[in-house]
Amino acid sequence: MRIGFFVWEYPPALVGGLGTYAEYITREFVALGNDVTVFTLNPGNLKTREIIKGVEVHRPLIADAS
Repeated sequence: MRIGFFVWEYPPALVGGLGTYAEYITREFVALGNDVTVFTLNPGNLKTREIIKGVEVHRPLIADAS
């Protein structure tokens, strides 16, 4: 099964418990044989795409319009 997560935070950029939960639940889905993709924010200093422990992580750069 292909599973996608849209989360506010994902390691290594952690603020609170959501990122930690997302990290562990996505790893468990991968361990069960699923294809897991995470879409999250990029503070500007991280890769825009990488695979972390079997989880494909997308962190698009967002233009600052302020």
